[in-house]
Amino acid sequence: MPRILRPTRAEAIAALASAALFALAFPPFDLVVPVFLCLVPLAVAVALQVDEGGSPAGAARLGFWFGFLGYGANLYWIAVALSLFTRLAIAGYIASLLWLAPFVGAAFAALFAMRRATRLPMAVLLPVAWVALELVLNYLLDLSFPWLPLGLAAAPHPVLAQIADLSGVRGVSFWMALTNGLIADAWLARHSARAVAVRALAVGALAACVAAYGAWRLRTTPTRPVALIAVVQPNVPEDVKLREENRRRFIGIMATATREALAAADPALVVWPETALPGFIVDHPDWVDSVRTLVAIERAPILFGTIDLEWVDAFSTPPKYNYYNAALLADSLGRIDAQPPYRKKYLVPIVERVPFLNPRWFSGIDYFGGFGRGGEPPPLVLPFGGVGTLICYESIYPEHARAFRRQGADLLANITNDAWFGHSSAPWQHFAHMRLRAIETRMAAVRSANTGISAYIDPLGRVHGATGLFVPAVQTWNVETSDVVTPFVRFGDWIGWLCLIGTVVVSATQALRSRRLQREGRAPVTREPLGDEEA
Repeated sequence: MPRILRPTRAEAIAALASAALFALAFPPFDLVVPVFLCLVPLAVAVALQVDEGGSPAGAARLGFWFGFLGYGANLYWIAVALSLFTRLAIAGYIASLLWLAPFVGAAFAALFAMRRATRLPMAVLLPVAWVALELVLNYLLDLSFPWLPLGLAAAPHPVLAQIADLSGVRGVSFWMALTNGLIADAWLARHSARAVAVRALAVGALAACVAAYGAWRLRTTPTRPVALIAVVQPNVPEDVKLREENRRRFIGIMATATREALAAADPALVVWPETALPGFIVDHPDWVDSVRTLVAIERAPILFGTIDLEWVDAFSTPPKYNYYNAALLADSLGRIDAQPPYRKKYLVPIVERVPFLNPRWFSGIDYFGGFGRGGEPPPLVLPFGGVGTLICYESIYPEHARAFRRQGADLLANITNDAWFGHSSAPWQHFAHMRLRAIETRMAAVRSANTGISAYIDPLGRVHGATGLFVPAVQTWNVETSDVVTPFVRFGDWIGWLCLIGTVVVSATQALRSRRLQREGRAPVTREPLGDEEA
């Protein structure tokens, strides 16, 4: 192992302690407490490195190993998912961690620089550096992966999550990281009972304010009826779904479940999951006929996932085309071309799109890197209002749901296929994101998942009728939404951008100052901590 990555004993203990708490902070665990402690060992270690004349490299090493271990504990399901496609699943999982960990390391190096430049308490610096990291992970183009913001831990607890309407999930993360910083400052000042008491009071006051705001929002946010909406969860295992010979069976499975929903109620919309019809819709006129027949029975529109194809040059050799993970609407007259298809914009790296390369290079390889990227069409228009569609992974991007709200959507429809996650923690983490999207935008959300979790989430993030995993289900709900326009919808992720700007400005200023002092021969002495064998 290169020396720069070799942690000292103190660094290893801090990284392991934070990673262990980070692993317990997110669904399916609903423990609340770990998320308010998981950054404390790291923050204390960085503060001590600054005070003892350490270097940014030590802080970066701390962050790297925390990122590698903490994300590794939470994202083990990447190996489970990739095992369906490749024998290199473990290598892909490790590659994902090696991509994420340096960003975490850079964030803690920036925290070190800000601490040395300003000497401000960790309660000020830690939330700024951490939220800046979350924002960067959200905007890495083809390699973005904002899967585990701290604020995700609040999703199962609506009274704590309501502040997401102020600045999205990043605002919740800021509060949690600030609490970690206060606790770290209390530990650093533990020899002063007064200093510890002041910080403990601040932790309690913050929590009380967040809970009071949440209780007020839960009590006073107005809602209105939207429509009766049915969701179908067919429960098709991924290994079955991937077999070409099984594809003709799926329309029968979906039709049977839909008839069950139509017999029990009179829904204004039926929602099927992602790739409910897993092939090119143009190659299966029988699918189109079956969907039209279903719609003709009760005049209930159906929103369904499939693979949409767009010809670029049908007469070239070989023909050139783009294909998309898409959602189509069969309206009450049976038309599937009356409104533009929704084509997935945020694509899963490697599996759906190889980063930064031409997707047509991979068009001949099933389930690998060849999907085209969709744009941002307006919400689907139905008699009861506008519907914004989020396909699978897109639910982890707050700005995508916000864009639909700003275009007039009344409802979010999240269609997904989480079968490839198996019985791991991923379905619970994925579902938690949708609860935050509902709170941020104050829109209702209906979720149709192939193997679960399907549910209706109201504008306050409360879950209604959540299904189990790997069971077939048909659910119908009287959905209510809200007309409240939140600060997040109006102004976006303003806390996140302020944190990123602050981190860059202070870190760059400190770097320039250090270079100037070095040129003048007045640079502060820094040292790398001794290795365990040298200490």
